[in-house]
Amino acid sequence: MIARVVAGLLIGMLYVIPSSAAQENEIEAQLVWTCPVHRDVTEREARNCEFCERELIQTLVQQAWGCPIHSVISERAPGKCPICARDLFLITEEVTFACAMHPEVSEIAPGSCPICSMALEPSTSTRPHQNHNPQHGGMFFMAPDNWHHLEGTYPEEGVFRIYLYNNFSEPLNVKAFKGRAVLKEIFDTDTKQTRELLAYPLLAVSDGAYLEAHIGSSALPREVTAKVRFERDGDFDRFDFIFADILVDAEIIVPTAAALGELVIPESPAGIATAIAERNVRVRELVTAGNFAQIYLPALDAKNLAVALELHVEEAPAERRASLKWALRQLVRSAWLLDDYGDLGNKEEVYMAYDLFDEAVEAIRSVYE
Repeated sequence: MIARVVAGLLIGMLYVIPSSAAQENEIEAQLVWTCPVHRDVTEREARNCEFCERELIQTLVQQAWGCPIHSVISERAPGKCPICARDLFLITEEVTFACAMHPEVSEIAPGSCPICSMALEPSTSTRPHQNHNPQHGGMFFMAPDNWHHLEGTYPEEGVFRIYLYNNFSEPLNVKAFKGRAVLKEIFDTDTKQTRELLAYPLLAVSDGAYLEAHIGSSALPREVTAKVRFERDGDFDRFDFIFADILVDAEIIVPTAAALGELVIPESPAGIATAIAERNVRVRELVTAGNFAQIYLPALDAKNLAVALELHVEEAPAERRASLKWALRQLVRSAWLLDDYGDLGNKEEVYMAYDLFDEAVEAIRSVYE
């Protein structure tokens, strides 16, 4: 029998979970702490949820490979979706042990049902926020409420569409939502408010599949700001899109770090500084192109490099150490901001975070030039 070994981190023992013959790759699962309400909150130790202050509970998680379109697909190894043949991507699943006769019995470790003594069977479920890949070839962002998600597309000249999803990236009927596509606006220095000069309503199509605005023809690239209201009495949230070309529907673009390769920490401080500068070039390219959702890859690479460089601060010239420490702290902080704001798709916030990031990179570079 093929089995995979699961580490029981808190009780110091190994669980052997039976697996089907198709699952030949062993995947190690681990116990983490998650919020019973905000399931995307994951910690390595017991504490309270940062959103609702509830006590976190123990959850067993493992990595798997899923399809960006068909959420029912869960494989133990990379490959192609058996339904649509798209490349699978890495996701995280929750693992529970339940009784086949008494589904209310659910545990995070193997054992027997306390009601009927039957052996508990393992089952998996996808966690929220695992799939932030566009499903129609567009640009995918998360709303500030951390639950709604949207994808903006430019499928033909003069046509702008918005698809909406929940926190599992499952499509939503858009008829309950309001929005507009803004093409031109100015900032009023007297009122400290942005004033829209040209905007078009985003209207739901008959089947509720997406919101659509006809924004007229213009040369590429097209810059469109979507302002969408998710709650009846709520504010309109802002999402900025830059379309370099007409987008092909159902073209799935899974973010990858292949452009820079796997992160390898150089041995010398100067080498680390050079690697940080290389990541900055990639971040700048993504910011300029409006590919905000992919910024996190090189930004967090740079953050990890900065953490490694902190170990070499005392090797820098004495008169440069203070500025180097400041720059490293600012880079780490701004990298996290780029990660957060990139998900939200707010151009103004992304630009602000990138200015801080770029300033820190230049300060680091000056120490080793």
